[in-house]
Amino acid sequence: SSKRILEMAKQLAPQVLIEKRMKMVMQFGNYEAAYLFSREGLPIAQAGKSSDVDPDRLAELSIMFQDVQRLTNTLGGIENLKEVFVEGTNYRKVAFRFFPAFGEEVVLAVVIPPGKTYRKHTNDLQRLIHKIEFS
Repeated sequence: SSKRILEMAKQLAPQVLIEKRMKMVMQFGNYEAAYLFSREGLPIAQAGKSSDVDPDRLAELSIMFQDVQRLTNTLGGIENLKEVFVEGTNYRKVAFRFFPAFGEEVVLAVVIPPGKTYRKHTNDLQRLIHKIEFS
């Protein structure tokens, strides 16, 4: 029915908009790949070059870092860990950003090439996701 198609289009739209922004940042050269995962590690939105970035490993790490987030909450001193950032000796970086969206906790994982900035683009992407969620 047309009502069902309209509902499906509404559900697709956020993913399409998020992936469009991810691809735009990739064109700037600031991301090699970007993934928005659910709490369970399921991809909500994704954009990536065919590179050596394995989305399944990123999903596993996002779940592991959610455990780290829970542990730091019980440590005291760090409340609601919002980001984990890792950098290799080759200066390639991965940032995991934790925030609520679409009625659950999500993880935005971005792979950053050496010498590139990511924070402004990641903040903008997070704001876009919140805007989509409440539109």
